[in-house]
Amino acid sequence: MSTITKVIVLAFACALGTTALGQPYPNKPIRLIVPYPPGGNTDIVARVYAQKLSDRVGQPVVVDNRGGAAGTLGVAMATKAPNDGYTLVIGDLGSLVIAPLANPAVGYTYKDLAPVGLLAAVSIVVSVNPKSPDNSIGDFLARAKANPGKLTYGTGGVGSPSHLAMELLRSMTGVDVLHIPFKGGAQAVAGLLGEQVDIVVDGTAVAQIKAGKLKALAVTGPRLAALPDVAGIGETIKGFAFTNWWGILAPPGTPAEAIKRVNDELNAIAVMPDVRDKLRDLGLAAQSDTPAEFGALVQSEADKVAKIVKDAKIKLE
Repeated sequence: MSTITKVIVLAFACALGTTALGQPYPNKPIRLIVPYPPGGNTDIVARVYAQKLSDRVGQPVVVDNRGGAAGTLGVAMATKAPNDGYTLVIGDLGSLVIAPLANPAVGYTYKDLAPVGLLAAVSIVVSVNPKSPDNSIGDFLARAKANPGKLTYGTGGVGSPSHLAMELLRSMTGVDVLHIPFKGGAQAVAGLLGEQVDIVVDGTAVAQIKAGKLKALAVTGPRLAALPDVAGIGETIKGFAFTNWWGILAPPGTPAEAIKRVNDELNAIAVMPDVRDKLRDLGLAAQSDTPAEFGALVQSEADKVAKIVKDAKIKLE
């Protein structure tokens, strides 16, 4: 091989190497950790976005369910994952904010992950059995004040967003009601259907409300598109607001260009009609923002939750 030929071959090989190394992100599959088992709202939201994200970036987005310990196992795993942009996690108010505040032993805080973007948010529904005399949140609060310590409310568990929403309501109104934690939202709704509790605070009740099996009193934040006639508690009690939400985060140190690319795609996905319709059917609202805005939301939510957890002495083990 002549010297000129060797130079040409070497130059070609270097060009190939530069192209491989300089391929735009992403150039291989992305893992999306879901810190809950399949089937729940977190898993459904994750899969809706994962499929669309895969279509848009031309790479598989593999959903990796890592349920356990109220979502903390999967989130903890994400904090220790490689920060090359190919591992992401979907976090919610419970796993990202509430659990670390109520149980520092989980070993992480929201500050141990880089915010990428908000996906969806939902006001939590407060509902009663159709046999209940209450037709509004005002009715329930009046009855609770007349019967201190006798009325019960059910949620999907201690430390759940629903639990904290009700504790916030208790602190703002002074009502004395008893918390009955179930092992999940579906079980809490079943308990209400069976008249085991007086009210339930849980978003999974939307389907039962639409079917006429339960009666909605209020929602904890903005009105839901799925239940437009149901008022927000804040319309009765000034200053009250509590919502659950889901967002994408990445291990600390993930390249800014990877975070921006994913955020840009998530925002484009959030305005797709089929995505908005799918989430609306679940009672959720698609959301979009910047990484900085999502980070600011998480910080403000952490400040609010910290006070509720402290005042209500909520502890998780």
